[in-house]
Amino acid sequence: MVGDNVKLPQERNNCYQSEYESAGKGLKQVGKAFDDWCAILTRHSIQAAYAIIAANWIVHGNTQAVLGNMWSKLSLALVFIFLGLNLLATRWMIKWHYEQYLYADANPEQWEKDFEKSKTRQTAWPYTEKIQNLGVWLRRLKVWAPVMAAVLFIVSLF
Repeated sequence: MVGDNVKLPQERNNCYQSEYESAGKGLKQVGKAFDDWCAILTRHSIQAAYAIIAANWIVHGNTQAVLGNMWSKLSLALVFIFLGLNLLATRWMIKWHYEQYLYADANPEQWEKDFEKSKTRQTAWPYTEKIQNLGVWLRRLKVWAPVMAAVLFIVSLF
């Protein structure tokens, strides 16, 4: 669970003293927290999608009732579109990460040059622009699709 390995700030003599030994260690902690929160978002968005599916069937009772309620149908359609897009985006992420791995493995000198370039200016390294852009899009999808589906489900109750 997130937070289990996070070191909490300890009492300090100087309230302005950092708990990290270097800027790099602080950045590493931010990166780890970002990864942890993205994993939580993934788990929770999938769980919310399943819950919305279940709620539609429980509340409306049967296929006829679900198909007879436009808002319930829209809620379920949005959930299924979300689940499908999530799978496709995951597939693209796997493909693009693998391509980046192969690139680094086949071109170690260029990989090193790319690393050096990333020290002096902002780049997507060690990822690619495609990977970063899809990551942003996917995080937005994982928040807004279940939220909108839940709103549609709530409207279906009235």
